[in-house]
Amino acid sequence: SCLGKLLEKIIKSRLMLEVERRQLLPQHQAGFRSKKSTINNIVRLERYARDNLLRSRHSAVIFFDIKAAFDSVWHDGLIHKINDFNLPPYLINYLISFLDNRTANIEFEGSLSRPFKLKSGTPQGSPLSPILYILFTADSMNGIPDHTEHGLFADDTALWTSSNTTSNLSSRLQQWMN
Repeated sequence: SCLGKLLEKIIKSRLMLEVERRQLLPQHQAGFRSKKSTINNIVRLERYARDNLLRSRHSAVIFFDIKAAFDSVWHDGLIHKINDFNLPPYLINYLISFLDNRTANIEFEGSLSRPFKLKSGTPQGSPLSPILYILFTADSMNGIPDHTEHGLFADDTALWTSSNTTSNLSSRLQQWMN
């Protein structure tokens, strides 16, 4: 409904103000944030590669795209994280209500299934879905090694590193893949 979308947009803007003010989002997450874009991370990657080339070091980058990313947001896990962020109670309560008891049906060959409860996924087309995904994955880069840089744009990730030798570079790439 129009009124529902309007409320979601208001909640989204207030949620964004809170998470930006509290610096809850990864520094290099450029997706769905004001004053940030993919260009920020592309420039960082280009400078990194150029600087290492000037120092005669090898560089490598791996790009990841999470398939059906918004569908993979686990509701209970997101609610746990939202509580840990210690957001204002009105935001926490709204988001819990927004995620809780969501149902879906499947239509197959003209027959509609019974409703079933969804335990994951953010609603397609909701103004809140992108920020909820970013909050859910905010800690995903916490475990990357110190010698690794990264850039994020919503569900796209780039990891890059450099080394004096290609064999060391290869082992770092393999470490990421594991």
